[in-house]
Amino acid sequence: MLGITQQNKEGDPRVAAALNRLGIKFRIDPDGDFQFGFNLEHGRSQMGFIRSSTYQFGGVELREVFSAGLRSFGPFDARTTNFLLEQNSKMKVGAWSVVRDAQDNHVAIFRASVAADISSELLLGVILVVLTTADGIEARLSGRDDF
Repeated sequence: MLGITQQNKEGDPRVAAALNRLGIKFRIDPDGDFQFGFNLEHGRSQMGFIRSSTYQFGGVELREVFSAGLRSFGPFDARTTNFLLEQNSKMKVGAWSVVRDAQDNHVAIFRASVAADISSELLLGVILVVLTTADGIEARLSGRDDF
């Protein structure tokens, strides 16, 4: 069964402790999610997020690590959408999803679900996969560095 926990507006202390152990500077957004940035190769940068809220699946407490890769002012074209779906088939950790905001902007987000009590070392690995995947698609499809 799937169950969502209450959002912690002050941030989950387990995430704060893990990021502190890794030396990753972060801020907590108004929803209680952790936001951080990484400098990547070739002068690029990427923002990442870790949700404070968790959910239960099969007796395991999970949370999301995610990063935006593309934005479209309106729906993505079929070619871009199909490309993201094809990329999903190649991923071992994480998948692309598309969300729409109130202004009809569409954002492609790369997300990975991890155990809420993941070790700091494994969390760093997931963060790097999420951020480099999102940034790689951003660079390839838009040529920009918006996120």
